[in-house]
Amino acid sequence: MLKRVAPFLAILAGCMWGSVGFFVRHLSTLNLSNMTIVESRMGGAAIMLVVGLLIYDRNLLKIKLKDSWCFIGTGILSMAFFNYCYNAAINITSLSLAAILLATAPIFVILLSRIIFGEKITSIKLKSLILALIGCVFVSGIFDGGASFSLLGILLGIASGIGYALYSIFSRFAMNKGYSSLTINAYSFIFATIGGAFFSDFDLLGKALIKSPLSLGGFLFLHALIASVAPYVLFTFSLKYMDTGGASILASCEPVTATLLGLMIYKEIPSVLSIIGIALVLVALALLSNPSKKHISHN
Repeated sequence: MLKRVAPFLAILAGCMWGSVGFFVRHLSTLNLSNMTIVESRMGGAAIMLVVGLLIYDRNLLKIKLKDSWCFIGTGILSMAFFNYCYNAAINITSLSLAAILLATAPIFVILLSRIIFGEKITSIKLKSLILALIGCVFVSGIFDGGASFSLLGILLGIASGIGYALYSIFSRFAMNKGYSSLTINAYSFIFATIGGAFFSDFDLLGKALIKSPLSLGGFLFLHALIASVAPYVLFTFSLKYMDTGGASILASCEPVTATLLGLMIYKEIPSVLSIIGIALVLVALALLSNPSKKHISHN
């Protein structure tokens, strides 16, 4: 029974991650800065995960001080950074473009793993790199008469992909030290919250909460739950009953969800080239996550 449900959980996780743009754009209408929005999400997620682990297994919250650099990497250099760039990209370009550029993170993982861990770039990885690059060019709008082209948006989207890739790199160091994925994710949120606190406008956030405590408070709660905690828990649970590659392929529906939300809510109609580009990137991600290969990309 659980094996049958697992694929749907992975898909649901991808759809939840794809909803980030909706939350970000709504919160941006309150004049909250991108970093403040990130902080509210990371802080809420950190509280939920810590409380959950205290109930589930408090031993998972134990780390060694000397290993803190791993979580500074996953939390500040990755989570806080890529979410800031992603939020900024969402507000100046289409949801589909921002999401597809973020989804190219595995491509940067390949390049960084080659430099840091000396991993070989196989023919499959090379084909994926080329497909993803072509796909991103199509989605960018460069060939659509410049109507949807935003250089800053593209640069921010690429930066979010690089930042997201850093999570895989630093979490690999943490896992090699014996930490579980739950521990890594919890402390990533904690350190992201600490790092983002120095660049957030708590005064403006506080005033907004005082003005609409129930509606805004509930919205911030849902932002942290739906866009962070719930999809992570669902995806992690799905991995217990299916292979990593298969789960990653199903969860890669995130850009599709973002595109559909952009179309239905914000009337962002993707061009034919954009749709082809999204398909090419998804194919590239599927090639990287193919469970039949000996080496599976761990995104």
